[in-house]
Order: sequence, then structure tokens, then C-alpha cells
Amino acid sequence: MGGVAVGAFAVPANAAPSLDAIKQCESGGNYQAVNASSGASGAYQFLDSTWAGMSQSAGYAHAADAPAAVQDAAAAELMARSGASQWECSSMISSGSYSAPAAAASVSTQSSSVQEAAPVEQAAPAAQQAAPVKETAPVQETAPAQESAPVAQAPAVEYSAPAAPVQQAAPAAGTYTVQAGDTLGTIANKLGVNGGWEALYAANSGSVADANLIFPGQVLNIPA
Repeated sequence: MGGVAVGAFAVPANAAPSLDAIKQCESGGNYQAVNASSGASGAYQFLDSTWAGMSQSAGYAHAADAPAAVQDAAAAELMARSGASQWECSSMISSGSYSAPAAAASVSTQSSSVQEAAPVEQAAPAAQQAAPVKETAPVQETAPAQESAPVAQAPAVEYSAPAAPVQQAAPAAGTYTVQAGDTLGTIANKLGVNGGWEALYAANSGSVADANLIFPGQVLNIPA
């Protein structure tokens, strides 16, 4: 499955990431985010095939169409059912290789300091009685305060997970119905699939968009 975040996540290496950390890594917390290359959408970057299997998806064709609360509930359901490994960002967060960028500090658009007025020249002391008295020098006006130029803020950069490679489907030799706890790897080992989980994934590329995401009751083609 597969955006910019405020504040860094202090997730210990190898710890299970939280849904909030996954949301920030996947989309920067943008509930309307859409990945044009993979078709994933919403704050948690649900693929349409995965979204359709969520109990909260009724009435919403894509995750990005659903309100934030509905997307949060669907993500919690998927986490409880299949774990954090369903998201590509989970391994980055767990290993400590990902942290969301800190928010930029706000900058005042006007300078708080004003130039001090130039000192007033003191009148020259009176000369001796026989000499004429000197006039005082004119008072210099204070320079106007200069306003600082507004600071341009850098645009947010949305994280987009890479699209899964398209693999050629192998000829089918039979079918298998996915059981709870199954993965492509365990199915390939159990059935002795030649070429392992990669061959099994290739044989089902039309119905399995993510090699890490299959569902109980899903029917898979077993390659010859």
C-alpha cells in the first residue's frame, strides 16, 4: 500500500509502528491524497482492491472519497486483521530509517526593532562675553523603521510509494482458497509451487495488487 508531517516520530527500531506514524509516512496525513502511479488513495494509501474488502467502504468507491473517521476505522480494522506489514512504510518506521520532518518555525513578517534616533547635537558652549554666541546645530530627524520582507514558506512534498512491478502471469494448474493466516510464501511452500511465492504472485497478478495483502476466502490460481 502506498506524503509531509509535523514533528518527528520517536519510534524505536524494530517497534510496531502506530497508525498515526503510518498515516504521516504514507500521505503526510492527507485524507484526500491520491497516488497516480499505483492508484492508492486516502491518508493510509489504500489500494481500491484492499479498500473494497473493508467493512467501512460501503458507499465509497475509493478511500480518498471517505471521511477521515471512516478511513481511520478502516485502517484500524486492517491493522487488527493483518498487522502493520500491509503498509510499505511500516518497515521504514520500525527500522528507524524514517522520521517525519519537523515543522518550520513561524517567522514574524515585521521587524520588532526600530532604529534609534540619531543623537541631538548639543549647543556649543557660550564664548567669552566679548565673542558672539554660536547657534545650536539643527536636530536630525529619526530614520523610519524598515519592515522586513515576508518569508516564503517551502511547499509541502507529498510522499508517494513506488508502484509495484507488473509481473507476467504463469499458466494455472489449479486453485486454492486463502485461509486465515495464509501468505503467498506459506501457500507456495505448502503446495510446493515451483518458483516459490514469486511464481504464485505472477500467476495472480490480475487479482492480487500487493504481494503482502491477500484475504481469507480469496481464490488463487496455482501455477503449473
